[in-house]
Amino acid sequence: MKLLSTFLGIALLAFVVAAQQQPKPLVVSPDQPVANDDRGQAFILTRDLQPLSAFGHRRKAPTSDPQQLSIFAGKDWATTIHSRETQLQSLLANVGSEADLAALQDNGIKNRFGPAFSVERADIGPGAVSDLDAQRLLAAMLSEGGLPRPNAGTILVIFLDANLQSTLGSLAAGKHYAAYHSAFNFDGVRIRYVVVPYESDPATGYQIALRAFVAAALKPTQPIAK
Repeated sequence: MKLLSTFLGIALLAFVVAAQQQPKPLVVSPDQPVANDDRGQAFILTRDLQPLSAFGHRRKAPTSDPQQLSIFAGKDWATTIHSRETQLQSLLANVGSEADLAALQDNGIKNRFGPAFSVERADIGPGAVSDLDAQRLLAAMLSEGGLPRPNAGTILVIFLDANLQSTLGSLAAGKHYAAYHSAFNFDGVRIRYVVVPYESDPATGYQIALRAFVAAALKPTQPIAK
């Protein structure tokens, strides 16, 4: 009996030590800033998905009809996961939950069926995609006319396939975040954008992308520094 008690005590101690050594999960709100690659701010979302009703924080969207421009980056979008694009390229239009619809209205997003634009970029990857890479991609596509010129309500969304690994400063997708949104200045316009890493489950991927888009829509556009 004494031997059994000693064994159980050792096992319990080993469990406690192992638990203490495990890294704590990163849980932040969609409005918590982190440093991005150009010493600016980005805002991350984790897999601990919050209801859309929690995203407003008593703030209204700067525009009642945010416009979505989507870039599907990676060769898999043209083949194995192409069918997902229909839902992802119109995130607001595909909201079906009554609670989410009410939350959008409460947050000042009235028009869910505005015009959307999407394009595939099968030439990107495989490999890592840093935040600066994402900004360079958007700037190049805007310069070349591959994307419509954005207005104050435009949010550009980059969807990555499984061959592209997103990084944000010292953070890595999957380990530290599920998606993020940020902004940069280009040609006198404040460009708001979202990066959505690949998610194996389509339903979860849609919910992550939707929340990242809504979080970006509710973030006021800051004036460009003179």
